[in-house]
Amino acid sequence: MVNQFRQVVSAYINQNSEEKNWEEIRELFTVYSYVAFLLVAIKNTTGKVDRVKERAISLGLESKDNLNLLFSYPATENIAEEIARIIDDETQIDINAVYQAYLSVDYRMCNNLVEFSGGKNSRDTLGSYYTQEEFAYEITKKAIDEYLVNCITNPNIISVADFSCGGGAFLIAAYKVCKDYGIKVKLVGVDVDPIAIMITRSRLIEEHVGNNAQHIILGNPLLTVSNSQKSTKAFSMALSGRYYNSDLAIDISESYDVVIGNPPWEKIRFEEKKFLSHYMDIHLIASKKNRENVVNNALETNQKFYRSILEDYKIAKEDIKKQEVFIDTRVGELNTYALFTEYALKHISKKGIVGMIVKSSLLKMPVYSEFMKHSMASKKIYEIYMFMNRKKIFNIDSREEFSVVYYSNDNKKDLQIAVDIDDYREFYVKDKITISNEMLRVLNPETGMLPNITSNEELDFLCSVYNNNPTFGNEYTGCRFGRLVHLTNHSQHILREKKMGYLPIYEGKFIELYTGNYATFKGMNENEKYKNKATAIPIDDVTGTEYPEARFYIKSEIWDNLSKNFHEGYIIAWRSLTSATNRRTMLATLLPLIPTCQSIQILQLDNIDDMLQILVLFNSIIFDYIVRLKMAGLDLTQTIIKQIPVPKKEIYESVIVFQDKEDTIRNHVYARIKYLYAKDKRVSALFENNDICDSTKKSRKQIISELDCLVGAMYGLSTEQIKEIASTFDKYYTKKEVEQWF
Repeated sequence: MVNQFRQVVSAYINQNSEEKNWEEIRELFTVYSYVAFLLVAIKNTTGKVDRVKERAISLGLESKDNLNLLFSYPATENIAEEIARIIDDETQIDINAVYQAYLSVDYRMCNNLVEFSGGKNSRDTLGSYYTQEEFAYEITKKAIDEYLVNCITNPNIISVADFSCGGGAFLIAAYKVCKDYGIKVKLVGVDVDPIAIMITRSRLIEEHVGNNAQHIILGNPLLTVSNSQKSTKAFSMALSGRYYNSDLAIDISESYDVVIGNPPWEKIRFEEKKFLSHYMDIHLIASKKNRENVVNNALETNQKFYRSILEDYKIAKEDIKKQEVFIDTRVGELNTYALFTEYALKHISKKGIVGMIVKSSLLKMPVYSEFMKHSMASKKIYEIYMFMNRKKIFNIDSREEFSVVYYSNDNKKDLQIAVDIDDYREFYVKDKITISNEMLRVLNPETGMLPNITSNEELDFLCSVYNNNPTFGNEYTGCRFGRLVHLTNHSQHILREKKMGYLPIYEGKFIELYTGNYATFKGMNENEKYKNKATAIPIDDVTGTEYPEARFYIKSEIWDNLSKNFHEGYIIAWRSLTSATNRRTMLATLLPLIPTCQSIQILQLDNIDDMLQILVLFNSIIFDYIVRLKMAGLDLTQTIIKQIPVPKKEIYESVIVFQDKEDTIRNHVYARIKYLYAKDKRVSALFENNDICDSTKKSRKQIISELDCLVGAMYGLSTEQIKEIASTFDKYYTKKEVEQWF
């Protein structure tokens, strides 16, 4: 059926549109798709497929004005007849499932004809990754149950809202739960997708929910209403895919007892490449320059349509950043899941409950620290269920993390968290970890965000190291941090070939544990060297005298200006783009002060001894393990570094017996660093006055493991604790190495 719908819709677009008119193609795609699913809705509710407009109006599926607008487009009556023939023999169609399948492949132009063979750009723009009915029911039932507990006596009626309702899974669930409890329910749903709105109305009608009990509205609640809106204007904008146009703004002043849903996980920004991919081959718009040429050479009508959507986003973002309702989430790149969550909290009653699916970054990323701090301090956030998508609950990346979060206006308990969930069935009975606001302030003093813990043992470990050690930011004051050369922002000062007066730019690919000689672009052809996400060639001997050959070179005067605050001769550099699931997360080395691009972060202190201490800390499995428990996203920033607990500097002067030799920890450490950098003439002079460790019959990796043990001792960890941490790095240390070296 889905493929039949696509064939019919694409055929009618090709018959009735000007082949190069972008807006007309977009409108006809929405109009013909709407008609197809309107027929399905009418068939499901009446068993009939005739008198479409009349039945749609009498059922309350759509307003008369909007239907008149819809059927004013060419051939809508004809396509309705053709869809009617396709579904005539069907008894009951799962309209929500069919619509989701329909959205999974997008329309695009190919040889001047519209076909369904593209990606899922419309689905991404709408955020239409709908929640399974059973999952929505579990989330909704728990939210309603929590609200009823907050009430002294069972209410006669409950108001339930979903501000991004999609196909209505959460609202249907709310109706069923309240029906089972014998409680009346008022349902409010909002969405920017007119087809989803119509589907939700039809599904509620099938459940015999009266029109007085459901208020399903086309609109965008994130936008401010500046004047009285006409439904046909909003409908018209939605048909064109202009979901952030001010005509879709709606004013919601009421509060609700329960707000539920799965808001879009998209950033509010115009995705130029996705937009243009509807109308031309992807290779024509691969680069920004190519896209500029395409737009500049497009028909005036297409340029106007392009600019109108661009302007919609610009005005919407400016508007959202002014709204007090988003005071804590209107930060960074505007993420819809964060905005919808704060919006929900501002629209619940005194004893109201919010139960929503969000990306876990809302709870972990420092950009949302104010929102998290206020949620914790007020005890509004009371339960979090953290999911891994490895069983593909949603049809997105299996590595994606998301959470079901519950907020209440009437909560007095500490936050409880269940972690590492991959099955939504009875998710709420999972074992939970209790975290107080005070505990979070200790674990993440600067941001108050959640760590990446998966057990009480990990939480206990974090609490212990924080209680016994200062944070990096407090112990190593005066650090100068930087991410200095940006290959795009400074492109006018960067060359691809070596030239007098230009300096090579170091990239993250060149760095590994205790070496800046990990990889090179030497010997690679131009295409391989400069392609997107190019991979450098590993250097055979990372301790040798071969230094990486760069791809890019920056003008020396520009570098002198960028690095003017870094007046010492050496830096600690680490790969900033990394992941908590990598073989190692923190990869750092000592380098002379040289140009480094945005994939490398650097720091410098006036005291070289402090820098060497930091180098050993950064590359230790202990520090790395703590980073993994605290890092969200893929960027290892100075904000994260500053919050990591580290041993006091004075501990380096402690005398211990290690490897049958009695000496200070400092000397034990320096002897091993000297060995690791012995052949690197750029930095080896720093260790002229230090002994070198006995490396007889020892590999470089074993020397690094000895540094891990020394750092573990500085943290006050037992041999068993260090061994347990080492075993978690199973992509780096083998079981045999853990047993032998730790």
